Amino acid sequence: MKIAIVHPWFLAHGGAEHVVNVLAEMYPEADIFTLLYTERDLSPSLRGRNIIASRANFLPWKYQTYRFLMPLYPAGFEAIDLRGYDLVITSDSCVAKGVLIDQTARQICYCHSPMRALWDLRFEFRDTLPAPFRPIFTTITRSLRQWDFLAAQRVDYFVANSNFVAERIMRYYRRESHVIYPPVSERNHMASASRGDFYLSVGRLTQTKRVDLLIEACNRLKRPLIVVGGGRNLTRLKKIAGSTIKFPGRISDEELENTYRSCRALLFAANEDFGIVPVEAQSYGRPVVSYGHGGSLETVIGIDRVAEGRAPTGVFFREQTVESICEAILQFESMEDSFDPLAIQEHAARFSRSRFEEDFSRLVDEVTAGLTAR
Repeated sequence: MKIAIVHPWFLAHGGAEHVVNVLAEMYPEADIFTLLYTERDLSPSLRGRNIIASRANFLPWKYQTYRFLMPLYPAGFEAIDLRGYDLVITSDSCVAKGVLIDQTARQICYCHSPMRALWDLRFEFRDTLPAPFRPIFTTITRSLRQWDFLAAQRVDYFVANSNFVAERIMRYYRRESHVIYPPVSERNHMASASRGDFYLSVGRLTQTKRVDLLIEACNRLKRPLIVVGGGRNLTRLKKIAGSTIKFPGRISDEELENTYRSCRALLFAANEDFGIVPVEAQSYGRPVVSYGHGGSLETVIGIDRVAEGRAPTGVFFREQTVESICEAILQFESMEDSFDPLAIQEHAARFSRSRFEEDFSRLVDEVTAGLTAR
């Protein structure tokens, strides 16, 4: 079978890119298609692979400008030449599923989420724009939603990264989907019971991650916080950070592992579809103080589930506010010694890479068996 993997862009390192890296390693002969990429943002597993980018890849300042190309996304993905491919795997949080494939081919769409700027967060994205541009955004996204819905009907098999996203796929696309959780690398070390005196935040520094709330909460409580990552909000976040907040930027994998292992807990304020970062923290045996909504409800066991016989792996705050986060941090500290690092690590093993590969390979085998039979 000739296989293609389609991902919107390689302009940062995030959960979606991690999934594509694993898929690329699972199918080493597959060609990789994308609209935009930079060499420095390719993972080691993708360097040297056959990566076919769109004509727009010549553009400078790709990371700063790609969001403004939204009206061109449908044309960009439909222009990808996938003739001759038997199986197309699309990694979609944008509109990559709109690719056109041969009549006898099949598309499996691993959906990180229907594009949030078009659907559930359209008003939040609109409100970040200057007032003169908001009517334009409203007009453009109205037509893009229609195209996105029709593009979803081209998909043969939807795979959702969580039950939360599966519900969103059904609501917006009227399509059923399989749920296969994203892969998180297994940890071969034992979880450590020792810990440092700081809290940790990891991820891209964009507005939707709400790291500003975590900083304000730690400012108020005077708790040390290390903010790992980079992004367009870095400058603004540094301006509001107090003396207990540190920004090491992007660090090596070895440094990140040591930081995970020695933090008191991960702080996570984003309303994520799945959220690989909380699972990574738990894979080191570290608890999570998280916003109790979306994918976190599937990856973190709150203290309210102790009655079910489940060992808790974190504490939830119910609102994305500084006050709610402060309350959750103080609640966590009042029971910090009750968290079992080994139980937390065992829970994280549910989201292992080996399980992802097994489940996804089984689906591909079913699809390709049907193609072979035909």
